[in-house]
Amino acid sequence: MSTLTSGSTVVRLGESSIRLRHRTIAAILGSLAVLVAVSLWSAATGSTALGLERTWAALIDQGTKGDEFILWDLRLPRLVTGLAVGACMGLSGALFQTLTRNPLGSPDILGLTQGATSGALIAIVLTNATLQLTAGFAALGALATGLVIWALTRGGDPSGYRLVLVGIGVAAILAGINGYLLTRTNTIDAFRAVYWLTGDLSGRDWEQARIVALVLAAGVIVVAFLSRGLDALRFGEATATGLGVHVTGTRVVALIAASVLIAGAVAVAGPLAFVALAAPHIAARLTGSARSFLVSAIVGALIVTAADAVAVAGVGERQLPTGVVTGVVGGLYLVWLLIAQRKKGVMS
Repeated sequence: MSTLTSGSTVVRLGESSIRLRHRTIAAILGSLAVLVAVSLWSAATGSTALGLERTWAALIDQGTKGDEFILWDLRLPRLVTGLAVGACMGLSGALFQTLTRNPLGSPDILGLTQGATSGALIAIVLTNATLQLTAGFAALGALATGLVIWALTRGGDPSGYRLVLVGIGVAAILAGINGYLLTRTNTIDAFRAVYWLTGDLSGRDWEQARIVALVLAAGVIVVAFLSRGLDALRFGEATATGLGVHVTGTRVVALIAASVLIAGAVAVAGPLAFVALAAPHIAARLTGSARSFLVSAIVGALIVTAADAVAVAGVGERQLPTGVVTGVVGGLYLVWLLIAQRKKGVMS
């Protein structure tokens, strides 16, 4: 049974009810439509352009062997990996911004991507690691950084500027460590390290797509379970406690979930800059709501997929790493965000 109210629909399921805002539904459907279109464009273009007709034929097993190889072995694994990585980053960024109640609260600012970088550099410099081992060390580095941030903030209220300041401090320490590790590399390892630090989706296979998809699925389940508590935390600890939310437990689980999401994404694709920061902001503008986890995930997937398609098109005949595109676009977005926040502060 459903009930129409101003700007929303209330769906009642027994004793429970779900309020669906019309603007949020429109944002979900619109962003999904754009995501499908960008995904089709990404699958159909590249160094060997297939076009929509040949892409569809290869997709339904009616194309040539060459087209099916290009689509199923080269492009679709990369596309699916990019979709899952972007969704993980967008969802992780939304969690961190909810926990910190700060527009700059993201894995990029709080040091988790630097932690993943430290893990990857340790693997490259000290073990001459394979791609799989490097990814594993990167994931461990991000998770360890998340645990350190939690340990340093658990004595007080791990929200707002406290968590942001601790994260910035940890990020600065890790940046110094990463710089030192780079000085310990030879030329070949330095090239590998710098390329990984840029972030890219080239050469990704179905195994990597499956891993990051499983991480995303686990993160979605946790966020759905914590949804009510995270919504209450937006209004402060006292209000959330009054509504019966276990504040400390919710924060700890949410912090772990956000760390696992960004660890899985960075381990597979490298530290794609600014995706986790920008996606929740764009989602909030689309939905008109400060809490929009689903739209944040969709927008994150859209950003990475579009950036990767642009990177494949490249400059002239030269392809770009995916992280170059996200870094340029994300850096411009961060400058705009800081200017907008400054004007808002002045005006208020």
